[in-house]
Amino acid sequence: MPDLVAMPPFAPLFGVGTESVRLRWLTVEYRTDPEVLASLLPAPLAPTADPLVGIWVAEFLGAEFHLPDGSVEQRPPYLQAGVSVRCQRHGEAGAYPLTFFIEGLNHGTLGREIFGLPKKQARRVSLDDDGQTVTGRIVTANDIEIVTVRAEARGPESALDPIPGWFGRHFALKLIPSAEGTGYDVSRLVRIPFRTSQPTGGWDGTAEVTLRPSAADPIHLLPCREVVSARYGGIRLDIGFGTYLDQVDRVPVMGTPGWGSAAPTGR
Repeated sequence: MPDLVAMPPFAPLFGVGTESVRLRWLTVEYRTDPEVLASLLPAPLAPTADPLVGIWVAEFLGAEFHLPDGSVEQRPPYLQAGVSVRCQRHGEAGAYPLTFFIEGLNHGTLGREIFGLPKKQARRVSLDDDGQTVTGRIVTANDIEIVTVRAEARGPESALDPIPGWFGRHFALKLIPSAEGTGYDVSRLVRIPFRTSQPTGGWDGTAEVTLRPSAADPIHLLPCREVVSARYGGIRLDIGFGTYLDQVDRVPVMGTPGWGSAAPTGR
């Protein structure tokens, strides 16, 4: 059992396993400034011809973490959201996650500590469906509503996967800072498989995107030039164990740690 659990070693906070969860999920894709997007990618990740940003907001319903010894850790429902950009690694298309936001104590630890998914605690993540429009909001821990997306269906319900195909491979950075205060003990790119199945009640639509300035979470530096798609519906998501790839020596950083609300003035 000791090789299947995480920190702290005496009383582990979570078990190390793969995730399977049913979701209510909204994705809004938009085109952005290609130069800004390219500046955020750590080599060997590179931009694709279409500079896409994907904002997603989801309700996780009964998440299960399956440990190698056959045991299952279950979590109550919670809300999570994130922002990823489309990229490629040696011609292999995928997504680079810029930041994820999650409600609820400790729900984000497994994905962050094991896979390097960039999860932060949010004051509030919401996904409201009034029957005509679906509205997703991300409110940061310092009480800034940095993202608002409002989507509306333009056709009937169908078995549409609300998660874009390029989300199927997420290339995350697993970073563990050195205890000596210089650099990182671990700075590796990780390929994480996102597998979807069983879509229900989905639709394709249009959306409005509002991004608000924040020094700590500068998503607004990726301006919305054109909304490409909005997709909403139910889906099953399975996240498997990752695969270590490249050592990363240059880590692009845009946000400033802290509680200040002022926006950065440049790149």
